[in-house]
Amino acid sequence: MRKPQDGLTRVRLRNGLEVRLMPVRTAPLISCWIWYRVGSRNEVPGITGASHWVEHMQFKGTPTFPAGELDRTISRDGGTWNAFTWLDWTAYFETMPADRIDLALRLEADRMVHSLFNKREVEAERTVVIAERQGHENEPTFRLAEEVQAAAFRVHGYHHEVIGDLVDLQTMTRDDLY
Repeated sequence: MRKPQDGLTRVRLRNGLEVRLMPVRTAPLISCWIWYRVGSRNEVPGITGASHWVEHMQFKGTPTFPAGELDRTISRDGGTWNAFTWLDWTAYFETMPADRIDLALRLEADRMVHSLFNKREVEAERTVVIAERQGHENEPTFRLAEEVQAAAFRVHGYHHEVIGDLVDLQTMTRDDLY
């Protein structure tokens, strides 16, 4: 265990997981963030956008926390949760009353191992992700940024937008995600 520096304690577990703890005692809340070192840079043509789509699927339920129950469970206890994907990482988080940290940790452990990736849900989410990409395309700078990124990173994982190429989003399968 590393000595706390500015209130931050770092612990590396035997499995390589790094845990960082920083108490903030001004509110009776916890904010549990789980960062994975996987993002669009890990994708190749044919599966661009997979990391972002997988992030969406992590909200679709497990045997322990069926779809919809996750939202109700978090909000019933006064919490919020979300996730986001970027070039180098994907992050998931919950903010809720401090006495519910066990729920946040159980939920994260469960969904990373037991997410269902139901075929119907995968297809439904395809529509959502494509609509999200099309929404970005309506932003004036999206196409420019996409072209600049592709030109600047011709042979690098940053070549593609995090959201993925439309043709890949239209053709990826459940097996590509799972």
